[in-house]
Amino acid sequence: MTTGLDELRQNIDSIDNELVALLAKRFQLTEEVGRYKATHNLQAQDASREAQQFLKIVQLSEAHGLNASYATAIFRCVMDQVIARHEELRNVSVPR
Repeated sequence: MTTGLDELRQNIDSIDNELVALLAKRFQLTEEVGRYKATHNLQAQDASREAQQFLKIVQLSEAHGLNASYATAIFRCVMDQVIARHEELRNVSVPR
C-alpha cells in the first residue's frame, strides 16, 4: 500500500512543481502591471477587475469539479500579495 501512497505523493509533488512555475510566471506579469500602474498613477487595487476575476474563478472551479470556496480563498491570498506589491511599487514611484 505504501507504493500507492508514494505514487500519489509523487503526482502531488509534480503538480506542486507546475503550480509554483505558473505562480512565478503570474507574479512576473503582475509585477509589470504594478510598474505600469505606478508609472501611470493608477490605484494598486482595481475592485472591478477583482470582481470579474473572482466570478471567472468560481466558474472555472465549477467546470473542473473544484470547490469554489477553495479556489477563491487561494486566489484571495494571491491577489492580496499582488496588491501589496503594487502598493510598494506605487510608494517607491511617488515622490515624497
